[in-house]
Amino acid sequence: MTEKERKAAQNFIDLMLKVTFRICHWNEEGELISRSSGFLYKKSESSPTLVITAGHETPPEGSFIETVHVHKDKTAALNAGKFNVFYQQEDIDYAYSELPLELIQKSLSPEMSFEFTCYKKPFVNAVKDEAYGFAVRNNYEFVKMGETLVAPTYLCHELYLELERQDEHINFFKPSRPIQEHEYYAGSSGSPIADPSGRICSILIGGTNPREFLRAFRLDNIDLP
Repeated sequence: MTEKERKAAQNFIDLMLKVTFRICHWNEEGELISRSSGFLYKKSESSPTLVITAGHETPPEGSFIETVHVHKDKTAALNAGKFNVFYQQEDIDYAYSELPLELIQKSLSPEMSFEFTCYKKPFVNAVKDEAYGFAVRNNYEFVKMGETLVAPTYLCHELYLELERQDEHINFFKPSRPIQEHEYYAGSSGSPIADPSGRICSILIGGTNPREFLRAFRLDNIDLP
């Protein structure tokens, strides 16, 4: 990889990390029971701000958006709203909610402020002979460091994905390297997949068996508010 290519790859990763965040769901005992990734989307200035993620890891209620801030010895999280979940195995796999902005504002302490990049461009159809990718800060589980509950993170990403084939709802991408073990991708379902300029075409939902391709749900073929 040349220095120019390395910088382009890093710029793409930085762009996707600004757009992509983690979504977590805890039970009443404070135990993490599901996690995924997602992004904010706004179709027009008059449209609601939506949280978009994968359907198979998303309960209708009780999910929170992770931030990178620690507040009162815990990783600060924002209410992700009530999700409309659409999931049929091997076909439909997405969920969206309207970001509860007023509820979030009321829940924040005066010293706390958060900013997420909201995607406002049209979704595009993935095409052959183009490079696609995703990137999200991921982790396996929360651990305690002293009295603080934190999530040790690593960068989960794939660059230079090539479209192998697509059907009405699913894009099948061929990675430029061997597909990693399941644990590497755990929690990354719902990550937006984009072209080099950051135009989103789909969200990651899993892999194929045998492990040849990554599966992504197409966003260019659905109607969102």
